[in-house]
Amino acid sequence: MSEKSKFNAGQTLTIGLAFFASEISWALYNAQIPLLLGTYLTSFFIIGLLMALDNMIGVIIQPIMGAISDNTRTKFGRRMPYLIIGIPLGALFFSLIPTQTSLLTLIFFMFLFGTSMGFYRAQAVSIMPDFVRPENRSKGNAIINLMGGFGVAIGYGMSILLGLLGLQMLFLIISFIMVIALLVLLWRIKEKDSYSYQLILEMETKEGKKIKKEKTTPGLIESIKDIAGEEDKSTLFILLAIFCWFIGYQGIVALISIYGVQVLGYSPGLAGFLPFIVTVPLLLTIYPLSYLPGKIGRRTTIKIGVILWTVMLVVGFFMGLAKVDLIIMAIPLALLGVGWAMINTNSIVIVWELAPTEKKIGTYTGLYYFFSYMAAILGPMIVGGLTDLLGIPFLLLNGAIFFVLAFIMMLFVKRGEVELTPEEKLARQKTIQEL
Repeated sequence: MSEKSKFNAGQTLTIGLAFFASEISWALYNAQIPLLLGTYLTSFFIIGLLMALDNMIGVIIQPIMGAISDNTRTKFGRRMPYLIIGIPLGALFFSLIPTQTSLLTLIFFMFLFGTSMGFYRAQAVSIMPDFVRPENRSKGNAIINLMGGFGVAIGYGMSILLGLLGLQMLFLIISFIMVIALLVLLWRIKEKDSYSYQLILEMETKEGKKIKKEKTTPGLIESIKDIAGEEDKSTLFILLAIFCWFIGYQGIVALISIYGVQVLGYSPGLAGFLPFIVTVPLLLTIYPLSYLPGKIGRRTTIKIGVILWTVMLVVGFFMGLAKVDLIIMAIPLALLGVGWAMINTNSIVIVWELAPTEKKIGTYTGLYYFFSYMAAILGPMIVGGLTDLLGIPFLLLNGAIFFVLAFIMMLFVKRGEVELTPEEKLARQKTIQEL
């Protein structure tokens, strides 16, 4: 292997600071904003709707900004200029959220924060493959996700300090960390020297014109028609399963801090800390559990994860009625993290495996993100609406309904295991790494 093609783990960790800066702020946001909204609103549907605001913004502007950055050429590169603008703006509006004095100003700051974060999120994800060659991108993606996971854990974990520091100081600390992460990124990473950017500039110099990425995949409606028309409905049902479990997951995350205060009787800081207990076991088990599908299969692994979520949500419901201490409540929450590791690491792999050809992998990846993104938008509203009808003590049971539906959908997924020859597997892996 040539020196240039070697994988630079240290460089990739530094690049991961862009994703880290995003995830650390969103974690504290998800933990504390529902409680702020709850001081003005009593409808969990409306709270869920407002908690989905960032996803509504993101689904519109992230693809646009990603495409614009593909065709940006500056001395800082094509992705970094958007981080230089987006991260400080995101940090600024994030720090202003606790200064709200009314529901209107709170929503206004939430909108500005969500827009600023959407401005650079796609570019933050795209920097890694610009530096890392295709054969090493699986390793690179693992490191980027690990950095994001650390950001989530720290962001949720900060809630435990709410009583000591106050909400304004917590938001200021996270804003400061975001800016420091950007400064380290700018200091250590020179995007104009990246492998991908230099290759593009070299090709453009030879051709004398800017290279634009051509659309090579069919549109969303056409793609959905394709999978609906397939004789084997495995692809359709795995996408419906993904939609269902993300509805349950996103709905619970959006309201869990309110549940912690109103049902469990915890302080706002302790209630905002609950997702941290889920995140740490997820980070600890996600790699060891990646070997499990090789033993029992991907579909079985996902089914076990879905069953684990369903059972633990029911257990958590009864514990909530009993108002148990955090140390007891931590048991089902920790097992949710283990279950999510089993579900989330295998679902997109099954979608890739179901793609009939390498050319369709991009299309199927797009469908995966469409169904999961729509669930992220609708989940807080649907689960919030059910919670309005049944009451906040039923939050976990409301989420469990969608994991039961996901399990039913998984029963109709008949394919998705490794069914390829070694040559086909190699070709498919190369295509996936190039996405």
